[in-house]
Amino acid sequence: MCPSLSNMSFWFTDHLDEFRRLRTEFWNTPSVIEELKAYEARNDDYEYKILKGLVPKPLVGRVTNNVGPAWQTSDTFFTDFPEHNYPNRVLSSTEHSHIICNVACHDTRLYSSDIDPSSLDNTAAAGMSYMHLLVIPSSKVYNAISLSNTKLITEMKAHFLYFWNRDDSVNKVNRAIYDAMERRHAGVVRAYQRNDDSTAPQRLALLDAVMEECRISAVDFANTLRMNMSSTDVVFGFHSHPHHSVGHLHMHVLLSDPQFRTYSTLAHDWKTLSFEAVEHALGGDEAEPSIPGGWPA
Repeated sequence: MCPSLSNMSFWFTDHLDEFRRLRTEFWNTPSVIEELKAYEARNDDYEYKILKGLVPKPLVGRVTNNVGPAWQTSDTFFTDFPEHNYPNRVLSSTEHSHIICNVACHDTRLYSSDIDPSSLDNTAAAGMSYMHLLVIPSSKVYNAISLSNTKLITEMKAHFLYFWNRDDSVNKVNRAIYDAMERRHAGVVRAYQRNDDSTAPQRLALLDAVMEECRISAVDFANTLRMNMSSTDVVFGFHSHPHHSVGHLHMHVLLSDPQFRTYSTLAHDWKTLSFEAVEHALGGDEAEPSIPGGWPA
């Protein structure tokens, strides 16, 4: 059964047990400490076999987005994020963390089989709610499962709450969501044109019709969020190793109200562990909670 984001506290015990189980398995994996040390030291000569979500090998040595240095073996798509992306992709920064918008569009309709260039149902690639933000550390940290205490995730949450209470936050968020939607549309159009398929005109016509519906609903969501921001519930969650996508710690920040998830994917709810459960497992206010196998010296 998939937990509802609007009632994540109900699933606290299940999330806590699951995170503890995954954490024990992770720290009992042979050579995991050696591999983590190589990752944190940016060792690009190391052969990573345990850690997941690094930059795909075909992209190593290449520059993507026309921004920043070439990707290295130990990098992830969140490594040195501001250097690899245009400035407007970063909504807020502190010394320790950045707030970014999910690169995926929030609307599953732009990933359906009749729209996706692959003609496959790719709706699981969409965002998890109208607002799907990520808070990522500026330092190289693998996953919630590799943390030794709660200091970093506490800062990440505090950073978001500070940002959320700023006067300009809702406009920055809505703009980032709009930009992600338009990038998805442009990417699909380019893919149709590259395919040079005889069905391209018909597919483009359908895409335009669907995109118009997406824009209308996005405006409605944006206005609703703007008018009800102070009473809108936000939830924080983590995808623990080995169920994560990017091998760099990131905290998902989502709108829990079902109306904001009308066109978003529910495919990842099952693996979204609540902030509270992860915080508790990491020891809460304890400075150094125990780690199975011991924290590396």
